[in-house]
Amino acid sequence: MWLTLIIQWFHVLLGIFWFGSVLYLNVIVIPTILRFPVEQQRIITVPLGAFTERILTPVSILVILLGIVRGTVLGPIHDLSFLLGTSYGITFLVAMLMTIALALWGTFVSGRAAKQLNEMPLTEGMLAQGTTSVAFATQLQRVKLFVLLELVGFFLIFTTMILMGFGI
Repeated sequence: MWLTLIIQWFHVLLGIFWFGSVLYLNVIVIPTILRFPVEQQRIITVPLGAFTERILTPVSILVILLGIVRGTVLGPIHDLSFLLGTSYGITFLVAMLMTIALALWGTFVSGRAAKQLNEMPLTEGMLAQGTTSVAFATQLQRVKLFVLLELVGFFLIFTTMILMGFGI
């Protein structure tokens, strides 16, 4: 009983931390940084990206592993027939696959797009008038779109968590 409670508590806490970090970065931190000139943005975005990746990658992995342990070893899913033959099992499987996909998306799609933006030479990013180039603006829009899709992924995962709370 206590082990289940502790695993569930850490699973939820780390999930909140992961989602909250992504939400805070994208709703508050990044829009604030974008108000600065590009060369000043880099002073913040490069170390911020590296630190964020160093923290959120293990957090997302722990969320996934604890969720699997909670649903299988400490939960009702003990065989393939329960996983594929019950609404709870199917919801669990969908939630697990979406969470793995979200972690991979954040690392390999959103994360890489943000790194490419940070690595774009400032001469390519800025025009003579001090405005951003089309290439820079396009890459920035790609990053924003990828992050929006990431937030939609969190919404879908939370929906499956709520359904599982009702035994569905």
